[in-house]
Amino acid sequence: MPQFKLSAVVLCAMLASACSSETTNSNLVKTEAIWSDIYVTSNGNDSRVIAELNVSSRNGNNLNLVAGDKLSVVASNDALSQNMTKDMTKDIEFFDIDYRATFPYHEADTQYEVKLYRSSEKKTLTSIVTLPESIFVIAPQQAQRFEVDQPLELRWAKALKIKGNQSLEIQLTSLCKKDDNEISNAYTFTDVADTGMKTINFDDINIFKNDELNSSFDCSIDFEFERKRYGTVDSRYASGSRAYAKTHATLKDIKITLK
Repeated sequence: MPQFKLSAVVLCAMLASACSSETTNSNLVKTEAIWSDIYVTSNGNDSRVIAELNVSSRNGNNLNLVAGDKLSVVASNDALSQNMTKDMTKDIEFFDIDYRATFPYHEADTQYEVKLYRSSEKKTLTSIVTLPESIFVIAPQQAQRFEVDQPLELRWAKALKIKGNQSLEIQLTSLCKKDDNEISNAYTFTDVADTGMKTINFDDINIFKNDELNSSFDCSIDFEFERKRYGTVDSRYASGSRAYAKTHATLKDIKITLK
């Protein structure tokens, strides 16, 4: 089973290097040079559609839509009497531009068509994603305590509608005392079998094997569950563009006794 361990500091540095703070207006860029990262994320209450457009690649300049270019989303599912369409609005955060829209849906298989209209070329690029099922964590319960040498059994409602390229990932984040300071670690379980159960043996992931940790205090761990399903990207976008939908849930403040 592929697994990945990464410190919070390294992760932040990687994310920072993957973003450009430079901006280019869309009327200066040909369609085939637009790289897109389009995704829908749901916490089980609603859904947010997010589109990031760059020039040529992930690390290219941010694309600022001007001169009639625009993004819109059409949401549809079996429960809707008619589709809902929204224009996406620009959001600027940490000098990074993306476009967003929020919908009151979280049902599995809700479909989102994300459309980029190019005014000068009179063409529309359409990428399509569908939501996987929401994640419901069953056990353990928040603030439940485990010994460090005791297996921890995670339970959640397993996926009943696995379609296409779909995966489950679980990230563990720990916070422990080290002298008078706190130390944080992260460990990611990728390609988790979506069967509704996974046993965590802390000896296998080494995050608590540190003699400098203060065993007089409990460590605290959080789990982030992410169910992801890839969609289809309009072929006229630049190579490497992607579209996907994900649902997520968080289990917080599980106590780990080091003694």
